[in-house]
Amino acid sequence: MSDLQIQYSKKIAEELGKIAVYLPGEKIEVGDIIKFPNARRPLFGKKLPYGSFKKITSLEKLGVDFNIPEFSGTPDTYRFSSKDEVNIQFGLKGGANLGKKSLPKVEKDLHIQFFSEGAIFLLAIDCDKRELDDLLFLEKEINSKGKQLVWDDTYLVTSVTVAKKAFMAQSKSKSSEILLKTDLTGIKSRSVNISASSSLRVSKSSGNVLIHDWSDNVTVFIDLIEFEKKVFEAPSPSNKNARGMLSGNSQSKLIARRVNIKELINNK
Repeated sequence: MSDLQIQYSKKIAEELGKIAVYLPGEKIEVGDIIKFPNARRPLFGKKLPYGSFKKITSLEKLGVDFNIPEFSGTPDTYRFSSKDEVNIQFGLKGGANLGKKSLPKVEKDLHIQFFSEGAIFLLAIDCDKRELDDLLFLEKEINSKGKQLVWDDTYLVTSVTVAKKAFMAQSKSKSSEILLKTDLTGIKSRSVNISASSSLRVSKSSGNVLIHDWSDNVTVFIDLIEFEKKVFEAPSPSNKNARGMLSGNSQSKLIARRVNIKELINNK
């Protein structure tokens, strides 16, 4: 299962440039502090945020003040399938006239075939994002109130992207397929527009497929920052060590760093 999780995270990072929530719809909020227990550690460095996550605490529980951001109000839709690993075919039923500009609802079959283990089909409609915007202030607050937390391999969630409606399927075998039935409107020249108001249900499946059913308010992506501890020397002119060098009390500070998608892609 952990291999499937990591494949999902890598494919979403590579193709969409996003940090994936696995599974889509897992409850996670801006301000949560999380770890990724199934992620592998590169030869050098910390674990990468791949696969499922585990909540450790939150800014609220640490007593760190921050404003909960509003959604942007500019939603996007994502239709994603693994490159060269998924085939999608549409089949109309009901004898609809494709020449009309305005069409009644019709039933349509979506036949999805997967050709490798870990292949993904993701449909996320009207995705909106809420995001923390003052990370410098947040860094100061965490340094004053959150330094008791062990930040190794730990990440702070700074944004969540929530789909109004979403469906995800991932093949757990080398060959599998599913048949979806949906009510659609706005069909023009054999292209298909699936909206949040459309129905979508699995009618048949073969092989081994992990499915997140067509659901409301599904969190699909997140942004993260990590904190690195920097140690500073505070020398005292009146205090010298045996070598005649100035010495003093060391002080540490947590420095916030955004997780870079390119690093996730390059560290395989």
